[in-house]
Amino acid sequence: MLRPGVPVVIVAVFVFGWQLRCYLVLPASQFQHILNDSGRTCKAYEGHAGHELSLLSPKRRGMILAEFSKKQLAQLHPHATIEEPTRQNPCNGPHGSASQAGYHFSVDGRKIVCRSAQMTWRRSEKLWIAHFRGVKLQWPYVRNRAPFDDLYLTIFSPDSLHVIKHDLQTGVSSNGLRTGRDGHYIRVQGVRGQECWQTARSQILDKFLASSQCELVAHIDLSATEVHSWFQKQLEGMAALQDHEYKGVPLNHMTPELRGLRIEQIAFEVDQILHPNCSFSRASSKVDWVRGDVTVESKHGQMLFDRDRQCWYCGFSRIKSAGDNSCEYNLFDELWLTIYSPFGLHILRHPGKFDPCVTQGPNERRVALRAPRYILGVKEALYQMLVQMELRWGCQPLATVLWDTGG
Repeated sequence: MLRPGVPVVIVAVFVFGWQLRCYLVLPASQFQHILNDSGRTCKAYEGHAGHELSLLSPKRRGMILAEFSKKQLAQLHPHATIEEPTRQNPCNGPHGSASQAGYHFSVDGRKIVCRSAQMTWRRSEKLWIAHFRGVKLQWPYVRNRAPFDDLYLTIFSPDSLHVIKHDLQTGVSSNGLRTGRDGHYIRVQGVRGQECWQTARSQILDKFLASSQCELVAHIDLSATEVHSWFQKQLEGMAALQDHEYKGVPLNHMTPELRGLRIEQIAFEVDQILHPNCSFSRASSKVDWVRGDVTVESKHGQMLFDRDRQCWYCGFSRIKSAGDNSCEYNLFDELWLTIYSPFGLHILRHPGKFDPCVTQGPNERRVALRAPRYILGVKEALYQMLVQMELRWGCQPLATVLWDTGG
């Protein structure tokens, strides 16, 4: 797996006073074949007005698009009364967020929820798809009542937005055991094998509008001067410290989903470097790969800055792990955690035991680590996180992939 002419550094680190641990330090050029594969989705958005918006996390992009939907409805209904959500708990103040109230805003008393989805290419299925998540619909045996009255969906494609009033039926699918807590999916896709995103978008819109009660509310050209200016102001207003730190860093131009796949690919090749005499397989549907008889699960998290708490943090989600002192069992033998930082990928092996209260869903864990408050320097914050992972979590450093950008 080592490429000719690529330097590899083996670093020895003393931990706990006497125990010697070794790990690899590899240059990013060792994995250039992975880093250069930006995927069909990213290539479709490059050079179009929606490119900058496509680089945001789904959460941040969803907040901006929900605000834009409210702006559009205000223009369509200039005499309507539009109000912010009211919290369910009056002790917390009169106003709150959509996550607290269950809706984004109200129009003449009707509660509105806005969801958005970026058009993405599913290579395994060979199709384009618009996949909306977290829709808490009224549904038999799941939810007696929805927390909203009307649902608006925004399809985000490379050059435009399509805002649709949904009929609460079209494209709805279950989210498995998470449906009750997280909500349903709404999934509408283009024809299998259709690689042109413009044609696929027309197919997706036809499925929404041709044979259902859905209604197209607005079609917005993202290159229009007024629209572009509005989004630029929103992007600047939501700019976070990490945006500056990650500018120009490898993988940052990819969608979060694709970035996760590429980091997993790099971790897999690192394992092959560490164990050159073992056989490897990625055929398992339960774990990310198998080394000999050892099953390996790989998770990653990006360093983010919490403006409210004034600290850097990094989270790892959907870990299929049993809690400590639990009769449950792990679905893997080894758990690899990778911090995606502005300086590189920092790969550690976790012992695989978590506090049972750290849960995210059925048989799933979500864990996070935070640097001390008011450490604004990302390099110092990274050091503090790595120390926490070793000393508090019991992780073992395996490898670091250093970006060629320096740092």
